[in-house]
Amino acid sequence: MENWSKIRGPRSKVRANARPLDDGFWRLEFGFISRPALGLLLCVSIAGCGWLPSLVRSSADKSLRLTEEARQACESGDRERARQLLARAAEIAPDDPEVERRIARVLLLSGDTNEAVKQLRYATRHGVDDPDAYLELARVLLDARRYDECQEMIDSALRLVPTHVQAQLMAGRLAELRHKDDEALEIYYRLLGNDPSEIEATLCVADVLVRMDRTSQAAPLLRTVVDSDRIPPLEQARAHWALGLIYGRDHRWLESAAQLSASAALRPELSAEESYQVAYAWWEAGDREKAQEYVSRTLAVSPQHADALALATALRQGDSASQTAYSRPPLPAPKVWQ
Repeated sequence: MENWSKIRGPRSKVRANARPLDDGFWRLEFGFISRPALGLLLCVSIAGCGWLPSLVRSSADKSLRLTEEARQACESGDRERARQLLARAAEIAPDDPEVERRIARVLLLSGDTNEAVKQLRYATRHGVDDPDAYLELARVLLDARRYDECQEMIDSALRLVPTHVQAQLMAGRLAELRHKDDEALEIYYRLLGNDPSEIEATLCVADVLVRMDRTSQAAPLLRTVVDSDRIPPLEQARAHWALGLIYGRDHRWLESAAQLSASAALRPELSAEESYQVAYAWWEAGDREKAQEYVSRTLAVSPQHADALALATALRQGDSASQTAYSRPPLPAPKVWQ
């Protein structure tokens, strides 16, 4: 397979200090503009260059199309074609920040995080100061656990727009990942001070409070979310689920089961363990029919789920022996309630 270092345009030259996509599969190099082309541009600048902006836009558009084709090639597993397309895109528009961002996204798709970070850094240098450009890089650095660099990008975004919501949310998330829950709460509460209706910040506060074992403070926040008819379904589902787990910790099983089921109704699917948690809550609440429904859903996803198999056995034994709620055999509680 041809290395990226061998990819050059037909008129490009290799520079000693060329800016590469270095090391490994995704290497790119950009050469100088050729002398004939430079002469043409000088003539145009003297004679009048009214058509030059159109030419620049056309080159950028072509590069963007090439990066889209590269993305499709990468998704289909044709990395060689993706490599060639990215090389062409970079050669046509070597300093266009949007093209560099597109190249970075394909590199991420290929799994080459280090090269993607380099391209996104180039994009922030070549483009106008844009907080969203810094945040795109910050997200990549966050996923790569390069937290110090991520903090720098978040700070850059907030210097431009101190009240930028996504930047503040990312700052809070970064604080959480660094196990600085008090700092994260301070960030989220400051965001809510500016906009009390910010649902993501509310849910983040609740998550941190639960982790800090301050469920009595988290529950009222979550109830404000589930009681609102203006909250999108996915956020509603998150709030119902978190509230259901809190009620389960307090052994308020009927309320727990109701909240977990409300969340399940709003979500496209549940994992096997999540379905078992709902089944267990209904079992503890004494509703055998609902418990059977969710244990069946658990086993449909994971037929060998040991705890769900134990609950299914308990339900069958209960049917044959007509057991009361007080004579039920003990069952293993889900890990979230242990």
